[in-house]
Amino acid sequence: LKSGERFETSQPSPQDFIDAYKPLLDEGHEIISIHISTGLSGTVNSANAAKTLLQTDKITVIDSKSSSANLLRKVLLAYDLANKGYTREQIAEEIEKSYSRIFGFFLPMDIQYLERGGRISHFQSKISTALKLYFIVHLNEGRIDFYKLGRTRKGSTEELINIVKGLKNKFDGFEYVDTIYGANVEEGEEFRKRVEDAFGQKVTKYRIGPVLGAHLSSEFLGIASFVKIRR
Repeated sequence: LKSGERFETSQPSPQDFIDAYKPLLDEGHEIISIHISTGLSGTVNSANAAKTLLQTDKITVIDSKSSSANLLRKVLLAYDLANKGYTREQIAEEIEKSYSRIFGFFLPMDIQYLERGGRISHFQSKISTALKLYFIVHLNEGRIDFYKLGRTRKGSTEELINIVKGLKNKFDGFEYVDTIYGANVEEGEEFRKRVEDAFGQKVTKYRIGPVLGAHLSSEFLGIASFVKIRR
């Protein structure tokens, strides 16, 4: 990405999933298969095709409607519930309930990837570059959508934090807050510390995955959060 080389991402094939599923089914296991959003990848389609080819009702394929740290948190939630004895159906139901509580906001430092993905027009890209504007985007029903404009890299970074602070006020705080970064490793660690100070709780940072990187850029910052619901 940093060298400007163009590339494409590709989802696993149905056969890849058959190879992963069949040994587990043969051992008598049931499977919950949680994957990157269908708005970003065709992975869920391949998983469902494999399920159909295997002619089994022992697999539940879930579109996480997310990626990166937010996807990881759904997988960890499923793992925790399985260890507590929840059934496959109950786990799938709890994951679906979590969708309205999980948020992801991102600040790409190079907007050409948003233009390539059709999320902003060529005209918007030229204007924002000339005016040195930054696009803050978010995961909306599994798609990367425009959320807000920012001015300057530093100012946009602070605006990103303020957006998530607004969630803290709207809900009852956070179960967790994670930060995400790309090739900008030092900036990613500084950002994690800044977010940790801003929210007064432990923050874990994760490096970007290849699919999200292809959509956003090699250098970016992001915040993934799981809000608490007021009782």
